[in-house]
Amino acid sequence: LLPAMRDFRTITFVCLIVVSVASILRESEAGISDKTFRKDLPVEVTADSVNYDRTRQTYFAEGNVVVVQGTMVLMADEVTLDMASGTAKASGNVELTDEDGDWLKGESLELDMDEDTAVAVNGRLFLKDTNLHIDGEALKKTGPKSYEFEKAVYTTCDCEPGETPAWSFYTETAKVKIEGFFTGRHARFYIKGVPILYSPFLAAPAKTKRQTGLLVPRIGSSDVGGFKFNNAFFWAVSPSRDVTFYLDTESKRGLGTGFEYRQARSKRSLSEIYIYHFRERDIDRVREFRDDVDNLMRPLSAEDDRWRLRLRHREWFGNDFVFKANVDIVSDDEYFIDFADDSAERALESLESTVSISKSWSHYNLVAEARVFDNLFLDHESTVLQKLPEITFTSSRTKVGGTPLYLSLDSVFVNYQRGEGVEGQRLDIVPRLSLPIRSFGWEFTPFFAPRATLYRVENDPIKDDDEHGRGLYEAGAELTTTFVRYFNSEWEGVKKFRQTIRPRFAYSYIPAYSQDRLPEFDTVDRIRARNSITYSLNMTLAGILRKSGRRHDFLYMDLSQSLDLREMSGHREVDPDRDRPFSDVTGEIIFRPNTFSRVAFKGRYDVYDRRPEHYDMSVHLRDRRGDRLDLSYRYRRDATDYLSARTLARLSRKVDVFYRTRYSFEDNKALETSVGLVYRHQCWSAELAYSDRLEEKLFLLTIDLNGLGRAFKSKGGFGGG
Repeated sequence: LLPAMRDFRTITFVCLIVVSVASILRESEAGISDKTFRKDLPVEVTADSVNYDRTRQTYFAEGNVVVVQGTMVLMADEVTLDMASGTAKASGNVELTDEDGDWLKGESLELDMDEDTAVAVNGRLFLKDTNLHIDGEALKKTGPKSYEFEKAVYTTCDCEPGETPAWSFYTETAKVKIEGFFTGRHARFYIKGVPILYSPFLAAPAKTKRQTGLLVPRIGSSDVGGFKFNNAFFWAVSPSRDVTFYLDTESKRGLGTGFEYRQARSKRSLSEIYIYHFRERDIDRVREFRDDVDNLMRPLSAEDDRWRLRLRHREWFGNDFVFKANVDIVSDDEYFIDFADDSAERALESLESTVSISKSWSHYNLVAEARVFDNLFLDHESTVLQKLPEITFTSSRTKVGGTPLYLSLDSVFVNYQRGEGVEGQRLDIVPRLSLPIRSFGWEFTPFFAPRATLYRVENDPIKDDDEHGRGLYEAGAELTTTFVRYFNSEWEGVKKFRQTIRPRFAYSYIPAYSQDRLPEFDTVDRIRARNSITYSLNMTLAGILRKSGRRHDFLYMDLSQSLDLREMSGHREVDPDRDRPFSDVTGEIIFRPNTFSRVAFKGRYDVYDRRPEHYDMSVHLRDRRGDRLDLSYRYRRDATDYLSARTLARLSRKVDVFYRTRYSFEDNKALETSVGLVYRHQCWSAELAYSDRLEEKLFLLTIDLNGLGRAFKSKGGFGGG
């Protein structure tokens, strides 16, 4: 079986090269213009010696000849240009270029303007878009978008004539029809002039547009899956629709099939649906690789049939109607642990699916939305509340007739459903009446906001009555202003600074109201009495950069805190012994000293315990050379202490080293660590990486041939962690 497997891998690798070589031509335009030279356009000829036969309309030029027509330039030692018959002959250091930077060089060149054909001897064709070089003993342009080659060598490596490229693809004969096919006979793949692979015949699409056909397969191996071969077929149904079919095999695990449908019917109608199914041979064997790994443990809900459904759709109708769907459903709570490629998906705690339709007016907005939550750490989903549906109607602040009063509205109707437990409906309506008064640059806005909440409850084991209501109100006032200051900069790169300071003071009063008899779906059902003052300060510092003239935000800061007057006067509803009228200080700071760095902080500080309650901090640094450092730290008091770090150091123009880690200070261990080395050549690159995960250790080698894509990918591992 091993020789057969080796042959299978070789054939697979050959197929990968066969299919991938077309991507060079697929991404290129037609190369040297559809019409090389034309008889009906004026031509300019300069040379050491130029003779023109007016009767025969023929130019004879020798010595440093330059022929220009439009965007085409022909240079050679000798040129004969017959405008009457539409032919041209050039010899000696021939070079034909166009405005896109594509060129054709050779010892000699013959052109037929009527047929738009050309023949170059010992020529080289260069397509700038993909940096593609094609050398051949004979290069023939047989039509506006067709070529033929003899003894041709393809590569994206820049090298001098006679120099051996790092990699190349050779065919005895080849034909290329742009928007058609590439065909070649007796093809060989070379690395540094050494033949590696052979194929008697190649056929691949050569399209500048999307083309139906096989995509580049992915090949690898691991202890969990064994030998892996992921294949895909792309079907370009129409200019606005396509379908991709997936067929994945893993020798130790099973078979995966799926499809992805995409449609862009218009700029206002976009949709995508992805369905994937994987048939496990033995799910218990897969679980063995993540035994005793706390951060990955999920309820063991997976069976041998695993699947995922993902739907994205947006539809903009007339009259400001918008339909949106964002659905993501998996077969089991373990799905992302076994199939996710990146660490963010592997760490997902829940999924949320939403379907909504909305209607907007000048001052009003109506949204009807269905929400379904899937907690990936919860074994019994029947206890999770689902919002089916949630209908929101809002009104922005609008002036009431000819009065100085303004009115706004927030209203929400929710139907709560779940398999087990209390469920029902809630209607919450909050109009807000305000009177803004502006004087001396300040704005004082008193407001009054009555609140009506109606309930209908089902399956409540404690209360027999199924209808409830609540009436509340909030009254208060806000006082705000904005100070703006402009001043000249002493920094060399900044013209002028603009500093903005916005202080805000707010008073809010909500009377005490017993809500124990009401159901408790979320925080809206338990609104505490309030008699508090909130004060905040917002500041921004921006500048105009001298070189670009663009605005750059250097600093953003926002701080706020509240004082509870009820608690200060002895009304302590939560804890009678608790004397803490001041709230936590909340703050956010974003500092960007230049365009290459950013530091951000957002959190809450407990002024009584004198310690942070929670905060998130991130640092992003990079330089012009390409070095990078990204740090992200999250802290939740008595819950989370987590660091994510990514760094890349450019040791030289060709060599990078990188390091990535996710570390839990709470558990005192790394959740995932990767180190690697990247080497970049002009026409190829290689990456060698080692990843240490809690459930497995992996080696990954990736070789990327520019123009062919990732032609080789090897993956191996050992032992469950």
